[in-house]
Amino acid sequence: MGEAETTAATLDVEIGGLGGEVTLADLFPSPWVESHCEAASISEFLEESGFAVADQESFESIPAHELDRYVDANTEFDDWQAMLSAGVERYVLEQAGAADPDADAVAEVDDIGEVEAVEGSDSAEAEREDSLEAGV
Repeated sequence: MGEAETTAATLDVEIGGLGGEVTLADLFPSPWVESHCEAASISEFLEESGFAVADQESFESIPAHELDRYVDANTEFDDWQAMLSAGVERYVLEQAGAADPDADAVAEVDDIGEVEAVEGSDSAEAEREDSLEAGV
């Protein structure tokens, strides 16, 4: 496992409301990356970008327009926000499916990666929405 692969596997992405530490590897598992990007894993995607990603701070210091240009050229997404939103939606749906197979969850991510809404059914859903609004 190379340095970029190790970094991506442990790099926390600050996504409010998802609970616990959510990594890029959690948001972008290899099968998903392979089907949406020109890479086999999120680690490979970052490694091939040429951006020096060693930790959360270095990832966040990538100029947005450069990351957007790289995402547009190497994925089916127009920019990083669109890719991140798709990854978060996949992650939330997977988590909701593990907890409640009948839940219909949808996530939206704003400019800074905060989850804006998760919709579904039952009282657990109401608790999740309350915690999202509180920024938990």
